[in-house]
Amino acid sequence: MKTFKIILVIIIIALLSFAGYFGYQYYQKWQDNQKSNELKIIETLKANQGVIITLTTELAEIKKRVVGETLKETIVIKEEAPTYESKKEELIELRKDPVVNEEEIRVARIVFEDRIDEFQASPDKILINLGEGKEKIVIYEDDQGNLVSLESGITITRHRKVEEVIKDLQVGKTVEVVKKKDLDLKAGGYYSFDGTYGVIVSKGIINIKDYSLNVSFLIQDFEDFKFIAGADVGFEIRENIELAVGYSTEKEFYGALRWSF
Repeated sequence: MKTFKIILVIIIIALLSFAGYFGYQYYQKWQDNQKSNELKIIETLKANQGVIITLTTELAEIKKRVVGETLKETIVIKEEAPTYESKKEELIELRKDPVVNEEEIRVARIVFEDRIDEFQASPDKILINLGEGKEKIVIYEDDQGNLVSLESGITITRHRKVEEVIKDLQVGKTVEVVKKKDLDLKAGGYYSFDGTYGVIVSKGIINIKDYSLNVSFLIQDFEDFKFIAGADVGFEIRENIELAVGYSTEKEFYGALRWSF
């Protein structure tokens, strides 16, 4: 039981590490897809001077066009847009009767918190002071690179150099693809750090780049065919040839050289 717990802990740690890396790769891929779409729009506008492309988001209507070497954007935050300020005011009103408005408060709160998260995640935040005694307007960049506001009914105009925008969008555009294999079965030989050796048969669970997490069966005694379970992390040194290091139910660390198919 103690050995099983040790192996289980190793597997859980490995899974969490791989899942975190995997999650980051998917997030990076999603971000790069957003950049790729924006890049296509900018390149289209550059090739078709003066043409206006209109985009609509939950908060705004955005018009983009290229004149000369300048990208001109006009962002109109809709009057009815669920901005931070509009949802805050709505919640204040709803909370005057929290029992009757319980469900509406719950829904409005979700949107309100989404606006807070978007604002906090924004790489650019701008505070515009309209003068003494007048209101202040906060502008920030959403996850698609558009300027939006905490307030509704705001119009924002932004001019940028086309080449600088294209250069920024091209940064980090390439994402590594995770290798996929049909069966991901592997076989070869192993040698434990305690001096035992034999045949190893493995099944890949997760593959990221040249690394893999595997469950394995080790045959240690060729006369009695003693089967041992193990878990290991492999590294592909050449196509279909892998080195691995793992830990078995015999409380042995082992190294393996195997062929995957």
